[in-house]
Amino acid sequence: MTNPTELLKRHFGFDEFRDGQGEVIRNLLDGHSGAAVFPTGGGKSLCYQLPALAFDGLTLVVSPLIALMKDQIDALTARGIAANKLDSTLTADEYRGVMQDIRAQRLKLLYVAPERFNNERFREQMKDVRVSLFAVDEAHCISERGHNFRPDYLKLAGYAEQFHAERILALTATATPQVLKDMCRVFDIDAAHATCTGFYRSNLKLLLTPTVPRQRDDALCSKLQNQPAGPTIVYVTLQKTAMDVASKLSAAGFSAEPYHAGLKPDVRAAVQDWFLASEDGVVVATIAFGMGGDKPNIRYAGTTAAGDPTGGTRPLPSR
Repeated sequence: MTNPTELLKRHFGFDEFRDGQGEVIRNLLDGHSGAAVFPTGGGKSLCYQLPALAFDGLTLVVSPLIALMKDQIDALTARGIAANKLDSTLTADEYRGVMQDIRAQRLKLLYVAPERFNNERFREQMKDVRVSLFAVDEAHCISERGHNFRPDYLKLAGYAEQFHAERILALTATATPQVLKDMCRVFDIDAAHATCTGFYRSNLKLLLTPTVPRQRDDALCSKLQNQPAGPTIVYVTLQKTAMDVASKLSAAGFSAEPYHAGLKPDVRAAVQDWFLASEDGVVVATIAFGMGGDKPNIRYAGTTAAGDPTGGTRPLPSR
């Protein structure tokens, strides 16, 4: 089997693995299922992207956010790695094209949302596909004791078995010890193959600015004006708030765009591409934007919720 360090250098341009990555990848290459708890930006995606290159079959990645699928697929395609997705943005012809690529073994990685498995046609089309790796991102969602429980996640272990997945990888950035135990139990992962590197990020600075609702937007503008310009994400809870805050920031002279699930797919893709290329853009987003975008020069990320803007400096590493 190809040396994983050689694959890392050849396809991703790195000389060595980050903390925990090598252990997770070795477990998978040895045929074991595994779990990985890394901090945001800690390199979880590499733990299934690299093994996918060593396996003969398909790596099926379950990811809950279209934005994160697009980000990863764009990056993989740029590296010459065959990856695609099945989601609600595809036309019927595009869907058929992806399935043809799967049957012809032209794809190494396929990204789908957990709800995709509720589609009987999809399950029928996948029954003869060799799934070498079944990777579940945000796997803490399987636990009723987790902060973001999603019932569709509880079905994934059964679908992995139905698809005869040769190994499973459950990944998250936010799992308590009990949630990690739940992940291992549901996906039948040996505790010896669970890798946890912790959550602490020494390069993050978190600041809190309490305010009343009527002062929220002025406080946000003031905070942005009084710090060096840099790519910024402002998270909000409502689609309407994303539109309103982006409009107000634009009126104040900032390069700002909204992002939420209610926008048309081509608009969301355009905003995402714009932000990734921007040196000073501000995207005002709901959780549909996710928190795993691969943009090395992000400098600020915060939330405006219940009238309490939270400003924070959040540099993201490049992998």
